[in-house]
Amino acid sequence: MEAAWTIAAQNNPDLKRLIANQSIPAGEFQDASGPLYYNPTLNLEGRTRRIAQTGASDPYRGEYGIGISQTFEIAGQQRFRRQAAEESKTAISQDIAEEYRALHAQLEEQFINVLAVQKRIEVEQRILKLIEQNTQLSRKRVSAGEDSLLDGNLAIVDAERARNQLISLNEQLLRARTQLAATMQLKANEFPEVAGELTPAQTQYTLQELFNKLDTRPGIQSLTSKEASARSRLELQKSMRYPDLTVSLINTTEASLAGSDNISSIGVSMPLPIFRRNATGIGRATAELTQSEINLTSETRNAKAVIEAAWLRRENIKDRVRRLNSEVYPKLEENLTLSKKAFENGEIGLPQLLIVQRQVVDAQRDIIETQKDLRLVQIELEYVSGWLSPLASATQE
Repeated sequence: MEAAWTIAAQNNPDLKRLIANQSIPAGEFQDASGPLYYNPTLNLEGRTRRIAQTGASDPYRGEYGIGISQTFEIAGQQRFRRQAAEESKTAISQDIAEEYRALHAQLEEQFINVLAVQKRIEVEQRILKLIEQNTQLSRKRVSAGEDSLLDGNLAIVDAERARNQLISLNEQLLRARTQLAATMQLKANEFPEVAGELTPAQTQYTLQELFNKLDTRPGIQSLTSKEASARSRLELQKSMRYPDLTVSLINTTEASLAGSDNISSIGVSMPLPIFRRNATGIGRATAELTQSEINLTSETRNAKAVIEAAWLRRENIKDRVRRLNSEVYPKLEENLTLSKKAFENGEIGLPQLLIVQRQVVDAQRDIIETQKDLRLVQIELEYVSGWLSPLASATQE
């Protein structure tokens, strides 16, 4: 499982796209973190003046000017912009961490599905071997006149049914391995082999601890950061109702009859917010904040509902597994052992033995399915609650 996860984390295209998108809020944050948001403006000018005078050989004079201007944000615009950019940067980092967790959960589910089918195949192979042994013995007994031809036909039919079931399970295994290979982004002709146990690891958490852990889930933290970013952007749009202040420093030379005059000046300009008060920007930012709040509330509520439902399912499945392992399967195995001896001694016929064998197969199938369901519901429970930790860092690049 660890090797499969390492390959999937390196090759998954969705994860690569999210990591690539990390540069967008990073650049936005870098721009917003400067001492001033707007760059200063440098003005250079040169002109020629013709001076009206009598007797001068050259009436033309050159004049030059240089100036610099800087626009300043007021009403806290710079602070709100920085807060929004920082929260956006945090949000995409949490999105990457959540994608790691989602990929890990998906991979583990597919891994368990492949493992469960492999276990089913092992059971069917074992039963097929028993049926083939019984079929050979039944043929001998039919030839000897101890059993009827009907009993012999039943053994042949049951053996063929077992072979067909084995073929069907191999097809299921191929599909499950194909899905796992697609998640791992393997080549078209590569199908992963899996090994492990279906029984999940023992857990110590309670339902309340899972609810408490939900706030630390990267997906919920991302929505929280997006809400905070939307709130800061709304405050930014509100503060933009107040116009920016532009301060300029200018130094020019002007030609005169006596020579050149040097003039220094300072200017302040500000647009008057009379006709337009940034209503469009405020309305858009308000809608984005409302949507962010709805997304966070909805996701939190749905996650709690999923956790509670999965917890109840998990408790029911654990009880089913316990009953199958402790009450049902041991007695069926005992019945199978006794039935085989009775069949060999001629005390029972083949139909009775086949019934007991099929009961054992059904019990083993039920055990595998319940173990798989228990493992899958535990994966869902830990993923939705935020308990499941990804094996790779969310900041991996």
